[in-house]
Amino acid sequence: MAILLSWLSHSLVLLLACASSSFTMVEAMSPKVAQAAPRGEMYGPSYDSGGVLLPDWERFTFRLMPAASRSGSIDLSVLVGTLGYDPSRTWSAGEPIAAIVMLGDLAGATNLPTRSLKSILEAADLSASSLSLADFGVIENQTLKTLVDAVPNLVDLSLGEVAPLYDLVETELGRARASLLRDSALGNLIADDRLADLPLDSLNLAQYRLNSLPGLLDAPLEQFSQWGETLIGAIPGLADLPFANFFTDLGTSGTFALIDVVFGEKEAFRLNTVTGSDRVGFDYPCNQDNCAHIELAGPNWLGATFLQGKQWISGNSQWIPGGSGCLAGKEPTGRHPFGKGFKVVLIDTDEASGLAEFGIYFRFSSFCGQTPYIIGPFPWISQYEEDIIFLGVF
Repeated sequence: MAILLSWLSHSLVLLLACASSSFTMVEAMSPKVAQAAPRGEMYGPSYDSGGVLLPDWERFTFRLMPAASRSGSIDLSVLVGTLGYDPSRTWSAGEPIAAIVMLGDLAGATNLPTRSLKSILEAADLSASSLSLADFGVIENQTLKTLVDAVPNLVDLSLGEVAPLYDLVETELGRARASLLRDSALGNLIADDRLADLPLDSLNLAQYRLNSLPGLLDAPLEQFSQWGETLIGAIPGLADLPFANFFTDLGTSGTFALIDVVFGEKEAFRLNTVTGSDRVGFDYPCNQDNCAHIELAGPNWLGATFLQGKQWISGNSQWIPGGSGCLAGKEPTGRHPFGKGFKVVLIDTDEASGLAEFGIYFRFSSFCGQTPYIIGPFPWISQYEEDIIFLGVF
């Protein structure tokens, strides 16, 4: 379905955080409960820790994640004038996550902005010598100037010392012009607007090795123009890196509860919730006549009696204020058990079988704010009544 953002221009929105120093670890469960295996399934590498499924961040990668379960779109055309590009996109159900999620969607929750391509290739055990410039997705969005600005090693080199850039000038301005400028430093050439704006995508980038641009491999990704709109799949090796390698907040300390009862859309006006957004808090009431949800139990052996009777509302039923700054809008209600990199949302309930299906959503970040979590959903986990669910920090 198409997703429309409600833009609130020129406003500043403070993010609300839900925090507590009280953790309940799954290792503290009674021996009897620890023997019970979860009946659900996590749609990615996981492990059973005392009867609860938790993601194995050392093996969890974007390539191993399921494809989008629904079609959708996000309109960010309002940013064109400030970013210089349009990170809007449309996706179809069944499309892989690496073809949907961009670096800008991960900027605030990972170390990717400051990572170099070299560090990613090494972590993925890939050789730069086997890759071309066409394999590095950010290159096609660069001009001569933005490339030289991003890769400081190029500033003092002459045009003739960097084969792809010499070919770029020759292709765009002719052989005589390129020959005349052969010995000129690139740092000087980009002061000329006619040269500065020459686009690298006018070259056949596949014919050049990655090391044909000195210093390219060592430059932080955030130094490249339009780096934020680069898809995960356009950065070689990134889709195969375990989340533990680049996400900065994936802790599994927090509170656990039991899924007591699964309810459908006929439920109404549920006010004792544990869901919401980082803008309005995570006890946001469902003041409407359709509030599909799971009801939780907090037995003594889980150390979470305060969760008895609490409700996790379905994101299919309730959309609430989310995002910040110039990008604020609406998003499905849910929680952040594993940090702010993505939001876990209850996306389907089946009363007859007692099944609860969860998905995750991402958001785009820019200097003026963050969108709501609406890029998704991607299947995350299925759980049944009497399964243990991880809720994160309270």
